[in-house]
Amino acid sequence: MRSRTALYLAGSLLLAGPAMAQTQCAVPSLPPQTSAPQKAIASGPQPTDAIQRLVQAGSEILWAEPQHGLQTGVAHGDNQLLVFFTPENHSFIIGGTLIPVPYERLHELMGKRATDLEVWHGTKGMFVRNGDRFQVLYATPDGQAAIAGTVWDAAGKNITRQQIRYIPGAVPTVRIDVPGGGKASAGSLSEQIYAGVIGQKGAPEVIMFIDPRCTFSIRAMQLLQPAVDSGKLRLRVVPLSLLDYEDGGASTRYARAMTSLPTDASMVQAWTSGGLTAALDQPSAEAQSRLDANMAAAKAVSLTGTPTFFWKHHDGSLGRLDGVPPALNKFLADVSQ
Repeated sequence: MRSRTALYLAGSLLLAGPAMAQTQCAVPSLPPQTSAPQKAIASGPQPTDAIQRLVQAGSEILWAEPQHGLQTGVAHGDNQLLVFFTPENHSFIIGGTLIPVPYERLHELMGKRATDLEVWHGTKGMFVRNGDRFQVLYATPDGQAAIAGTVWDAAGKNITRQQIRYIPGAVPTVRIDVPGGGKASAGSLSEQIYAGVIGQKGAPEVIMFIDPRCTFSIRAMQLLQPAVDSGKLRLRVVPLSLLDYEDGGASTRYARAMTSLPTDASMVQAWTSGGLTAALDQPSAEAQSRLDANMAAAKAVSLTGTPTFFWKHHDGSLGRLDGVPPALNKFLADVSQ
């Protein structure tokens, strides 16, 4: 079972973007106003080469044949892989999948489901909604194909997130500046959330907020699984949906698939072994309300991203860690205090 789990989790890491130095899938912060975005004022020299940034982050670049006016390649490193397209000056990259259909023809087929995005660096884009799922498509320079994916600039900024942030429902509305946030006790959290519990009773118990599509959540589970198996740790894994703006609504589908399952080890095992497929398109009647409760709990504790860990110390105080534990032994020692 463990080898199957490892293979699935490793495969899931192919969803990673180019920001390889962080340890969380961040919650996108929303502006307080709803007016059009203001132009950012540059402060000092800005990076100009997106490929150089990938290399500096530790990625190896494998080049392929150019397609439709864009250079094409694969960046891989640290168990992550990104298929990308970039102009000759490498001012930005589009990570995603090429669709060999003319962009305007796709736009015509999408009809009212398509929302045009602001043209960025001469690149057209559209936001396409299909029920509770959506995707962002970009035109190739020759217009003879489209790329379903995400744009990052040379500084690593997620341009797609910026483009769709004002489209209702496109970006999750969890805020990180909730008044009074972060003061909930581990006990009250356990009462609010719908979580899969894995690990032996009596072991130090930790609440783990995850997005099932978040590469850092996957990496953290890989790191902690041996401690769970050996009886050193008990996890309450709380599914959230934070990355819909990047994965076309897949985060919500996978999170609902998890909240369709019982609150025991089977939920976590289905996530880590690729066993959520059956519930992806047929979630339980209670799945959405359970996910809503988890999202409300995340909001109450001022969640900044996934994974995020909470635990209760012996003195009653609340411990918290944002991101993948940097040192396993220290983390296990902290949660045991």
